[in-house]
Parts: sequence; C-alpha cells; structure tokens
Amino acid sequence: MIASLYADYVQDLKARLDDLFERPARYQTFDLHVELAMGAALLVHETKRQKGQTDRIAYARTPKGNVQVSPELAQQRISSFLTMQGHIALTGEPMIGLNQEYPHAVISFEHRARGAPLKSSMKMIFVGVNDPDDARRYVQMTGEPAAIVTVRPHHSKRLWEWK
Repeated sequence: MIASLYADYVQDLKARLDDLFERPARYQTFDLHVELAMGAALLVHETKRQKGQTDRIAYARTPKGNVQVSPELAQQRISSFLTMQGHIALTGEPMIGLNQEYPHAVISFEHRARGAPLKSSMKMIFVGVNDPDDARRYVQMTGEPAAIVTVRPHHSKRLWEWK
C-alpha cells in the first residue's frame, strides 16, 4: 500500500491560510480550527468571522492545563508544519493514536471570499513526514492500512478535501 502524498494540496492550503492571516478583510466569512500535535505538545488555533465580527484564540494544552498563546505564534507554528517536506493524510477510519515522532494536524477550514457565490470547505488530518521513505515507515508503524489515505481526492462523512 502506498500512501498518497499531499505536497500540492498542502502548498495550496498554506497559500490560502497565509492569505487569510494577511488579508482577513478579503473574506466575508471564515471558520478555521487547527489542532497541531508536536510530540507531547498540542497547539490549538481558532479564528472565525461571521456577521462582521472576528474572534481569534490560540492556546497550548499542557499537563497543567490550557495556556493562552498569541495567535501570531500559533500561525507561525502552523506555517512551519505546512512547510515540512512532505505530508500524508489520515482517513479517520479507524482513528489511530498519535505517534509522537511525527507532527499531526487536524485542519478544518471553511471560507467565503467577498463576492464569491459559494463557500469552500475542507477538513483533513495530516501527518508531517520528511520524504516518501519516512511516509512508508509511518504507515508500517501504524499497523492500520485503512487509516491512511491512498486514493485522492479523499471524501468521507468526517473528512474531505476541498468541496
């Protein structure tokens, strides 16, 4: 089984998120939720605009509880994850435990640009890898071939590429 690589998709996603972070006024509505797990650390970033109001929050989950962090720091960490050399996606069926050797990100993003007739949305789970060999190693370590996306585009009830 060969995992589908998501370099092109993640590059496009990074460009869209960079645009959102740099020019949020271009969007009539948006709802972004990212949970980034790196080792034992978990970073959560949420930003949402509806009815002209924008809300943002970012925090780290630690064994001692949640610690608020700046949204700019969260954006920087998300950007660093998205610029990793490679990414594979998880199907969410079955859910597998996180491997602390590999960074994981759950990204849910819905947006509608000003003047656009429709909104776009995606929800995916990505694993950061260094290269195709590293991706194969990750797949072998999971022991759950059904948990890895092997055919693109991926669409299921819980996770989907752009629609």
